[in-house]
Amino acid sequence: MSDHEIVDIEHHVVANPWKPWVFVHVETASGYQGVGEATTPRKPETVTTAIDEVAHRYLGNSPFETERFRLEMYRTEGGMMPHRINMAAMSALDMACWDLKGKILDQPVYNLLGGSVQGDSLRAYANGWYTDAGGEPEGFAEAATEVVEAGYDAMKFDPFGAAWLRMERREIEDAMDIVKAVREAVGPDVDLLIEAHYRFAPGTAVDIARRLEDFDITWLEQPTPPDNDAALKRVVEHSSVPVAVDRSPESRVNQDLLSTGVDILQPDLIYVGGITEAKKIAGMAEAEHLSLAPHNANGPVSTAACVHLDATTSNFMIQEVFADFAYQDWADDLTTRGPAIADGRLQLPDDPGLGIELDMDVVRDNTYDPSTDAEDKLDLFEKEWETRNLGE
Repeated sequence: MSDHEIVDIEHHVVANPWKPWVFVHVETASGYQGVGEATTPRKPETVTTAIDEVAHRYLGNSPFETERFRLEMYRTEGGMMPHRINMAAMSALDMACWDLKGKILDQPVYNLLGGSVQGDSLRAYANGWYTDAGGEPEGFAEAATEVVEAGYDAMKFDPFGAAWLRMERREIEDAMDIVKAVREAVGPDVDLLIEAHYRFAPGTAVDIARRLEDFDITWLEQPTPPDNDAALKRVVEHSSVPVAVDRSPESRVNQDLLSTGVDILQPDLIYVGGITEAKKIAGMAEAEHLSLAPHNANGPVSTAACVHLDATTSNFMIQEVFADFAYQDWADDLTTRGPAIADGRLQLPDDPGLGIELDMDVVRDNTYDPSTDAEDKLDLFEKEWETRNLGE
């Protein structure tokens, strides 16, 4: 048996009321332990089952074989026909293997990926900050001011309520009033990223994009449902505001998507295959002169993995984070090490691996119980979804 052969894989589900976090630990014969994340909306137990079902592909092998793992998983476990559950399992194990490689070699993962080209910190934008805004312009404006006071110069929000495909004229005006209020509250030097959550038919999305021009937004995200690149292309062709897209779950961005003319790609490391696959996507985006801004509505391990990818990506733009505004109070205690945020910037760690460790006492104290804990209270098409029912 090799000293660094993988001998054990465990998973843990933490009962975060917004979206239960799913973590994995991968252990080697030499005692090193790597951590990854497989958080998947509404499917915490399904994804842990998937992890168990693919564990045999990793057990008995070296964590350094991430390209071989990726190839085998791509061919046989859903990469060619992507499925969110399979991709989340694959991604978590990939993250954990990279964490192990860094720990064994006593190097942060970004050094193993070629070293940082972004200095020692990364620009971040806040999300999850408008849960108490009440859906009203005044509430959004007040909450946005707090984001700026926390040091961020960029923030993302969805002002469209529970809309699907179309909005009445008054509803669109209400959404624009929210954007206007936020812009006036934070001033001209803060980037506003408008999230549409795949809500709109192309014509409605084009109308909204044109109205958003007045507020100098940085991008419009996910304007149309993800199953039709032609619809997305119509929006891009008729919009003067940049369009950002997270096309999950796909193990590789397809050429049809690139041909739509989108400006920013947003691979979610949990749904594209982890660091190994995301690095390939970053290269494809760079070849097309597109910016990379990884999607990250997940837990702290996913954020840590994003930091290492971002640092080594020349076309990196900005990183999504929820930690300062949407995590539970106990979440700060969940990790004994983890990504630090100062003045709206993620700090690169010096620690080996991903630079994050879970406090297993806190994990155990907050273990997800399917008989008492909701699987997912976030329905983007339910009234007042943005409150996320945190703490209930």
